[in-house]
Amino acid sequence: MTPWSANYKLPPWEACEELKNKADVLADMIVVPFEQSVEDVILEGWEDDWIAKARYNGPILEEPKIDFVYNWVNGSQAEFVTTMHPYEINSSLNDAEGLWLESHSTNRYREWNELRYSIRSVEKYAGNFTNRIQILVNAYQIEGPSRNGSYIVGKQKPHWLKDNLETVQVISQEEFFGPEERKCLPSFDSLTIENQLYNTKSETDRLFALSDDMLLGKVHAASDLYSPLFGPTMGFKDNAYNTLKPPSDEDAERFGEKPFLIYTSWLLNRRFGARKRKGQMHFGHSLSRSIAKEAITSFPRPAMRSAVQRFRGETGFQLYSWYVMFHYTIERHREALLWSYIMLRSDLDDDGYLDWKERKKILKELSEGMGNETPELWRERNYYHVPEHLEKAGLEPPKVNTEILWTSLDGPSMIKDLDCDAFDTEDCLAPGFSMPSSDAMARSPVFSSAAIFDRIARQNPRCGDCLVKLILNRRQQGLGALLPSAKRKPKQREVVVKALMKYQYTIVKPDANFYMVTDAEQAEHILLKPLIKHKKEVGQICLNDDVALANEEELEKLRLVMAELFDGLLPEPSSFER
Repeated sequence: MTPWSANYKLPPWEACEELKNKADVLADMIVVPFEQSVEDVILEGWEDDWIAKARYNGPILEEPKIDFVYNWVNGSQAEFVTTMHPYEINSSLNDAEGLWLESHSTNRYREWNELRYSIRSVEKYAGNFTNRIQILVNAYQIEGPSRNGSYIVGKQKPHWLKDNLETVQVISQEEFFGPEERKCLPSFDSLTIENQLYNTKSETDRLFALSDDMLLGKVHAASDLYSPLFGPTMGFKDNAYNTLKPPSDEDAERFGEKPFLIYTSWLLNRRFGARKRKGQMHFGHSLSRSIAKEAITSFPRPAMRSAVQRFRGETGFQLYSWYVMFHYTIERHREALLWSYIMLRSDLDDDGYLDWKERKKILKELSEGMGNETPELWRERNYYHVPEHLEKAGLEPPKVNTEILWTSLDGPSMIKDLDCDAFDTEDCLAPGFSMPSSDAMARSPVFSSAAIFDRIARQNPRCGDCLVKLILNRRQQGLGALLPSAKRKPKQREVVVKALMKYQYTIVKPDANFYMVTDAEQAEHILLKPLIKHKKEVGQICLNDDVALANEEELEKLRLVMAELFDGLLPEPSSFER
């Protein structure tokens, strides 16, 4: 973390322009080898049995500690407005009529004092497992240079927050952006900032990323967000994206988050194969700093092009933080299983080629899997038993996100409702795969383990999904049917187990409500009456500012309703307030 200094000087305009040129020569994407990606993973001894057999026989585990990280801005602060204005004037979004300049920050930077109440909710409902609260803010320039020629700057801070707190950190962008990305500061684009979250320093890898308009409404267990056995919880909407062609100018003009979802879908398709991927729920997001770093930096050019945008939408498209991080995690877990089965387990002699003896073994195992016509009655559904597994490990089961739809210990989420009756080894694995004579004369390149892995992992992902599902059908529980032998290939198996632990995840239907706030009457009807007067309980609440009011009298009415709502939900000050 860069030491904060009041003599920090905002980067010159030219530095950011140079970074834009540098972004153009970077690769669109890179593939991180599993051996490299798991270097930060330390196993404690129970993980192999857990991954292979879905059976926990380890020690009593400690509850994980999680950071709560806020992206916050006080848009009403005069110094912030003055600092931002030159960048607004020079933004590519600024039109001749000045319409964007007049309207863009009305609700994006408006301050309703939500952060104070959100932090109250974290202390009240998640205090037992909170490690730190980190508030990410903007620097602002104080008028006039200092004597040595550098500009005096300050960093935003909630006026009600106590000084010198150990648990709560106020971190300016200059303190956590990467050394290259820092050249385009200050940034007023939440996507740009979120793509750098992994650089925030902490004792824990785990964080829960929030906006200040998000509140907890019930007591949470750590496992509502993350557990050592099942990984982070993820929630998805029903809308899905599958971008097969480079996004167009028309896509860039779509409403809200859609341009970024469309663009990131296109990138994920190129990296992992084409499929529909659902958009993430609009609430806090449970993340791993190490996975977030890998996900973002795996797309060097898109990531850098995102970093040079100071305002959302300047180039139409950006790498969408949450969408890429969630689906990168899911796809890497699936990729690890396919890599394990094809490259390590099935290639018995590690020569990079699947000969007839090795292929015949795969065919036998596929046949066994196909023989279980009703795998739903054969395979134990671990997602039904999450609480029992957690309690056996001494961990508190979920209290809020209790509707669990899937866990990675059940296999890739893509296989849940997948029909694999028409799985064809010739089409999916390689022409001649099931024919013993096909490699009698020479080693055909189509049978190289790398070629088959790429075919099922990326070129035809449905084939890979079916292969995993059929092989898993051979065992009642766990992922052991896809792992290399513990006796013959212990080091390779260890790498696989590390990868499957690192990229594990749980898909839930969150106990969360999303509200679009427009005016006082509407806020009273959808928020104040149900939540305060009728005492309706919601695990997680998101209040999206969709207010287009210009009348100060109407705005004041809304402020009063919101104040009554917040004080009704969370009347007690947190220990962090003055």
